Amino acid sequence: MLHNRKTYIRLMEESDVQHKVDWFNDEDVRKTLNVDFPISAIGTKKWLHSVSANNTRCDFIICSKEDNMPIGYVGLVNIDYKNSKAESYLGVGNKKYWGKGHASEARRLILDYAFEHLALNKVYSYVWVENEKMKHINQKVGFQIEGTLRNDICYNGVFRDKHIMGVLRKEYKK
Repeated sequence: MLHNRKTYIRLMEESDVQHKVDWFNDEDVRKTLNVDFPISAIGTKKWLHSVSANNTRCDFIICSKEDNMPIGYVGLVNIDYKNSKAESYLGVGNKKYWGKGHASEARRLILDYAFEHLALNKVYSYVWVENEKMKHINQKVGFQIEGTLRNDICYNGVFRDKHIMGVLRKEYKK
């Protein structure tokens, strides 16, 4: 478990599946994701079992220290030890915790894990061009926009652009 002032992250467990399903099936949350269809508890449980032994990813649950409530998800995928980099994802699924600093704390915790524990040199993330909140969270800790993937994803019949943002260990602003 890694912790900050009001947030901690822990590995995702089977008991977290329903939280993730509820978050991903919330229309407001789903708009920030690359998922345009509902997910099920059965499918999410199968997914968790299939990825739990995969050493190229780490999937965490974000919890509030105040009440130990699971409030979101954060992780590293496509961990590439040879090239010393990984892709990161992050989302606060429980809307009661939006705008309270938990996403910023979780972003710092996952970067601490990537740079200190895994000794990676770079972490990158894909962000919808219109997602100003996530761009701001990332830029606060040193991420830079490295490029834009135009018409990259078709979401609900509409092609959307996304940025690739990256931060190097030496640029990370704790």
